Amino acid sequence: MGEPRGDRLVRAAPLGLLALALAWITTKAAARIDDPDDWWHLRLGNDLIHQHSLSAPHHWSTFADQSWVPTEPLPEIVSALVDRWLGLPGLAWLFGLFLILVTVSLYVVNRQRAAALPAVVVTVLAFVPMYGALSSRPQLVSFVLIPVLLGAWFRSEEDLRPRWWLVPLCWFWSLCHGFWFIGVAYGFAGVVAVIVRRRATTRQVASLAGVAVASLAVVLLNPIGLGVLQAPFAVNGGAKYITEWQHPHPLTPEPLGAWLMIALTLLVWGITRRGVTTYGVLLLLSAVFWAWYAERTVIVSALVSAPVLAGALDALLRPARADDRADDRADDRADGQADALSRPGRPGRPERLVIGVAAALSLVGLAIAVPHTSRLPGSVPLALDARLDREPPGSPVLNDYALGGWIAWRHPDLNQYIDGLATPYSPRHDEDFHTIENQGPGWYRLVEQSGAQLALVESDTTLRQALERRGWRDDGSDAGYVLLVTPIYN
Repeated sequence: MGEPRGDRLVRAAPLGLLALALAWITTKAAARIDDPDDWWHLRLGNDLIHQHSLSAPHHWSTFADQSWVPTEPLPEIVSALVDRWLGLPGLAWLFGLFLILVTVSLYVVNRQRAAALPAVVVTVLAFVPMYGALSSRPQLVSFVLIPVLLGAWFRSEEDLRPRWWLVPLCWFWSLCHGFWFIGVAYGFAGVVAVIVRRRATTRQVASLAGVAVASLAVVLLNPIGLGVLQAPFAVNGGAKYITEWQHPHPLTPEPLGAWLMIALTLLVWGITRRGVTTYGVLLLLSAVFWAWYAERTVIVSALVSAPVLAGALDALLRPARADDRADDRADDRADGQADALSRPGRPGRPERLVIGVAAALSLVGLAIAVPHTSRLPGSVPLALDARLDREPPGSPVLNDYALGGWIAWRHPDLNQYIDGLATPYSPRHDEDFHTIENQGPGWYRLVEQSGAQLALVESDTTLRQALERRGWRDDGSDAGYVLLVTPIYN
């Protein structure tokens, strides 16, 4: 006897929701590129291509004097090449592709821990703390790889098999983004979880520990050099002025979503007393830390807690699903298999088909849209470009922090006061910029010492008003920014 149509629709609902989630998240890329950091990433990618080396290029500004190492060279080079070939629409399409990869990666690890419905629900719920951080930057590579690594160590906790492919993965990761150390740390956490459970032999523990140790050691073979080991922990002195490195307010949407995921997991564990694993407990504890630590790590909290929450919800719903399928067991035995969507595991053929079709359609639609929506950059004063192009090479510009990357990329001959790369600037220089920005004691003396006769600042700031009181005059404005020139400007 065939399955009732209503039951088939209920079973297909998670796949429909997954397809909608993929289509919806891709629309985030169908807009002008406006992340201030995108521009200096493009500049750096072009510099690395030009010099045929992954070492740090010459400083872009005379105000930068600190040694540093590029920690994201591969995605920066790829982005620079895509921009050369396809322009900004190509970069927007690449952004959409990685949004899909993040979503699929998260769903697959959730699916490993839960049936299709709770896996999809948790994936969609994770968009709340993740959405704001999903910008077109190299960090997207980390957001793809974190679920991949977690899924591998979840399986190793269960079957005690070492997955040596994680070693080259971590080496590749170290060339893409500074969060590689998070992946390595979760490998050691996986070994600790296996030891605590006391299910493994000494030989099995040694093999798993070998994967974790090798994942760290292989980073030493990075062509960037040993500096890549220090870079994730060497926080620039100006980090205290950068919003994404500050502690998040717990009641704003992103951290609130992360705390909600953590609280739901604890609640379900308390109700069911099931689905709790040692590795899951360690991950949830780390998710608490990431949700508290900084705005930029809130998304890490969501990525880490998602598979744990999915496993908890699966344990909560499993008895109900068993009862609902009681009438279908005869058909299942006749078919020789249970309904794949109703149990944890790797996505089956229907899911892979839905993911493939939804992703392909989303990317095709994005390719049609981006030539119209992403042709021009956003949130930068395009109307002032011609004016800035007339400035002599090396002219110092007192600029807003968010525009430093744009100047470095679009006006590489100018000498910006600061930019989002941040690490080449000394803590003292960061303090000076903060003093100027807030008109602290001696702020105008610092302006005069910079030698800048141009200032490109936000239109509605006190800095603009303070400069105008000193005789600086308006020489054009656009996109919320104003170009000011000194009274002695020639």
